[in-house]
Amino acid sequence: MKLTPFALAATIALASGSIAFAQSAKQLDDLDATRINPNQITIEFEYTGGACEEVGPAEVGELVDGTLSVTFPTISTAEVCTQQAVEIEVEQTIPAENIISRIDVTLAAPDGTVIATGSTDVDHD
Repeated sequence: MKLTPFALAATIALASGSIAFAQSAKQLDDLDATRINPNQITIEFEYTGGACEEVGPAEVGELVDGTLSVTFPTISTAEVCTQQAVEIEVEQTIPAENIISRIDVTLAAPDGTVIATGSTDVDHD
């Protein structure tokens, strides 16, 4: 029975830390989504990242009420790297049905944590 209060306190502390971390995710800079044809959307954004990282291919997620979730995973390009911050520009074209009107973007670190997020309406070219 002595572990129950401790377990409860630990759970609350972990949940609070997760909420604080989720709130600390940055917004993506200059996020744009443009429909280039009936079946594709080009997504562009910038973020401040590490000199030894690059963005992998977009992972298309769920479509809910016209909003498509898209995750961009980052990949480490070196085992040892300086902590130099650089501006990284991303431009990728994804398959996307004509019913998509909005894009929710998540930029994820190699361990799956959220680096930055953003949402934007889809413009028509």
